[in-house]
Amino acid sequence: MDPYTFMRQGNDAFSKGDYGSALSLYLKAVEGIREDPDPLADLYGNIGNVYGAIGKIDEAIGYYKKSMEILRRMEDYGRLGVTYVNIGNLYADRGNSEQGIHYYKQGVLLLERSEKWEELAVLYGNISLALVQHSEQQTSLEYAEKGMALASRLNRPKLTADATHRLAKAKEGVGELTDALRLSKSAYFLYHQIKDEMGCAASLYHQVSLYESTGDLKAAIRCLKGVIVIDEKYALPKLNKNKKRLKKLQDRCSE
Repeated sequence: MDPYTFMRQGNDAFSKGDYGSALSLYLKAVEGIREDPDPLADLYGNIGNVYGAIGKIDEAIGYYKKSMEILRRMEDYGRLGVTYVNIGNLYADRGNSEQGIHYYKQGVLLLERSEKWEELAVLYGNISLALVQHSEQQTSLEYAEKGMALASRLNRPKLTADATHRLAKAKEGVGELTDALRLSKSAYFLYHQIKDEMGCAASLYHQVSLYESTGDLKAAIRCLKGVIVIDEKYALPKLNKNKKRLKKLQDRCSE
């Protein structure tokens, strides 16, 4: 079988969550594509995605860096920027916001240079969240506003919903709770329109914290019940944690 078929099959396996098969197929493809740098850069990136998905962060970063070496030689700044973002996501996801921000900012420079506007809209939101974790609230708000402006200009419903959610989080970070709640409700409406249930759950979960901080426990309970419905539907890992939180809110409300 030719390496490109292995690569396509690996992509199919990855999209289905069969990461073991995807990794095996990608590694077989590498053996046949070593002399062709363009698809080899993609393959190394795909292998990095697999390792990232299964939690092997060091291996993922190693393969992303292999891809970056090729992309630098090719002067393919758009794909290089995306790879920087992928590494930033790995660091941010495991709580290392400082390293995540470092890679994100490198990605910004490259994606702006390549005019990769959709990728930038997502990245501005990612940087905003990482900056909240790093206690740089005002800078977080600035990036969230840039992401919102860009998403609105691109007029992509998913991008707009995500940017609205990120801006709501940033507004909370600077203490603007009324605006944060308004934006979070807007994000929920947008996610509901495009039938993005994970987005709905994320915005409802944010509203739980906002309502709780303002003392509206009944509204917080209502939103958390909505989150739990989605948790149960998809057997999400935070189901039990959210049920315990609901019980505590209900107990407080009945005092």
